[in-house]
Amino acid sequence: MSDPILFAGLGVGLSISLAAIGAGLGIGITGPGVAGATTEKPEVFARSFIAVVLAEALAIYGLVVALLAVFKLPTIVTNAANPLTEATAVNSAFRIFAAGIAMGGGALGAGFGIGTTGSAMASATAEKSELYSRVVIPVILSEALAIYSLIIALLLVLQA
Repeated sequence: MSDPILFAGLGVGLSISLAAIGAGLGIGITGPGVAGATTEKPEVFARSFIAVVLAEALAIYGLVVALLAVFKLPTIVTNAANPLTEATAVNSAFRIFAAGIAMGGGALGAGFGIGTTGSAMASATAEKSELYSRVVIPVILSEALAIYSLIIALLLVLQA
């Protein structure tokens, strides 16, 4: 039978590492666009910086899922040691693994989306400030993808 702790640990690792990579990707793509827009018009910095903050939130989502999953590990270890509850341990471990993939993958995709749309938003806002309310919508929708992943991951971890 497969080792439940290995799969649960992989789920924890995937959640935090992929979410951090997604956040770094989002910040790395958005940052130069925000800096360039701020160079042109310093007053757009506060508006444009929202994309960087939303990208950083991705790492926090991954951390929340990973921490909740780590708190489930002692129960998995206890259940894995008992032959009668070994199936329960494997089931819980696979749920945590799936939660890690869901959160990490969602954050990775959202990070790319926030990065590209956030950079474009900063440029558009520097050109015409009145467009801000329209060009911020794609950034928010990209963040929503990560929130959907967070909800699914939390449901999986809390049922583990």
